Amino acid sequence: MLELLIKNISIADGSGAAMFKGCVAVKDGKIAKVAENIDEPAETVIEGKPEQILSPGFIDTHSHNDLHWIIDHKLSTQLIQGVTYDLCGSCGISAAPVNPDNFDMLKRYTAATMPFTGFDDEWKSWDSFEKYLDAVKKRGRFADAGFLVGHGTLRIAVMGMDNRVPTAEELEKMKQLLRDAMEAGAAGLSTGLIYPPCVFSETAELVELCKVVAEYDGVFSTHMRNESTRLIDSINEVIGIAKQAGCKLLISHHKVSGVHNSHLVKQSLPLIQKARDEGLRVICDQYQSNMGSTTLAAVLPPFCHEGGTEAMLARLRDPETKAKAIDMMLHDNSFDNFMIQMGPDAILIVNAPNTPQYRGKYLDKIAEEMGVEPAEAVCRLELENNGVVLMAVRMCEQSVVDEIFSFPYCAIGSDGIGAGTGTLTHPRSTSNQVHMLEDFVRNRKIVSWEEAIRKCTTLPADFLGLSSKGRIKEGADADIVIFNRDTVGSDADFVNPNVSPRGIDYVFVAGVMRVKDSTVL
Repeated sequence: MLELLIKNISIADGSGAAMFKGCVAVKDGKIAKVAENIDEPAETVIEGKPEQILSPGFIDTHSHNDLHWIIDHKLSTQLIQGVTYDLCGSCGISAAPVNPDNFDMLKRYTAATMPFTGFDDEWKSWDSFEKYLDAVKKRGRFADAGFLVGHGTLRIAVMGMDNRVPTAEELEKMKQLLRDAMEAGAAGLSTGLIYPPCVFSETAELVELCKVVAEYDGVFSTHMRNESTRLIDSINEVIGIAKQAGCKLLISHHKVSGVHNSHLVKQSLPLIQKARDEGLRVICDQYQSNMGSTTLAAVLPPFCHEGGTEAMLARLRDPETKAKAIDMMLHDNSFDNFMIQMGPDAILIVNAPNTPQYRGKYLDKIAEEMGVEPAEAVCRLELENNGVVLMAVRMCEQSVVDEIFSFPYCAIGSDGIGAGTGTLTHPRSTSNQVHMLEDFVRNRKIVSWEEAIRKCTTLPADFLGLSSKGRIKEGADADIVIFNRDTVGSDADFVNPNVSPRGIDYVFVAGVMRVKDSTVL
């Protein structure tokens, strides 16, 4: 007997081909049959409705859910929007491997993107990536996941937050930690090259680490050094790294920051296409918003971060050093300078625990309330909140987002920060996939339903080597989403980001029903 039979429903099989009306049978966690008609007994039978679409489970290629898996083994915020495979450890930030001597530094480093507490003793024990993966497995995952090793986490484990080139011995230690992680099942390496300590690295260091990734056919996922004026140089750097190392390349949350840089998208996408034409396995991903989100500390120049968060705060307390930082924020374009490229009227404070009166306000208005200039307001917010402030930034025009979204090799990555904590965050953390279906497909019709589904199923599955995922076909894992094309979407915003999505009728993982009527079971 079949475990599940879904009948007479519109099927988008993930390939991008036109939808067709048919039936899907599931047995032993796999798709047993796909046909126009299936007349076999099943334990559960679902009769399709005209407004419903059946698709493969969605793959999120960029999240920060590393510790979410420890707190919530259901990964509810992902399942509820149809995500059945989650790629964690992005932007150079992963939960392991941990050097216990530098644990406090790592915890502060991850605080803004992974604000989880209450299990420090266990976390501190993950001195290998394998121990972290074992801790996740012990919880009993509802969905599937891949786990990247953060370059920043490797650096902290071996050399703290030092602003220097690693010694030969230190580089070998990082390579060995990475090799051990790949042996244990890590998906690859990630970098956050605007964040300390990743920002302190040179290209040669990254090539050497990526050579280890290539040994295991892993992926190099990268938040590049610059997404504004030096975007093209940054793309050329990471393409060069991947070519030298021989590994796959995933360009994270591709965007063009700064309205006056919008024209660069006409160069960036052809560069990616050219690299593909030359044989490099490369894609990009994108969250579907022109508002980015990260820690407010990213506005500060890189020198502020050497030595970690406490050292940064000490610099901001020193009048002379603070004056230097302010001057660089106002005039120096050698780093990815949010203050110059986007401006204080584009920087929205999402969460500042000790100064809640500023939540939901833009930096220029906060500065007015404080009676200071915006760069000074950044310093005050950091000091008053002990270096833990989350911001959202209006990165570019919506037309740039739309153009990148339309690129055939752009996958869907939520860049979910702090999901599952109940704290205030970017609404993409809880609704990116459904927002994409609602706004980019149903409302504005930028691409078809079939193409949108391909972007979050077969495209990432084939790239990541997930041969049993991303397709509705016989023998594939029975990871299935059924959604209502007329209602799918979200009402989440920056004031109320933790609002449940609409229109996800069912989610199955390996044939097991995990979501019904937009509720995790």
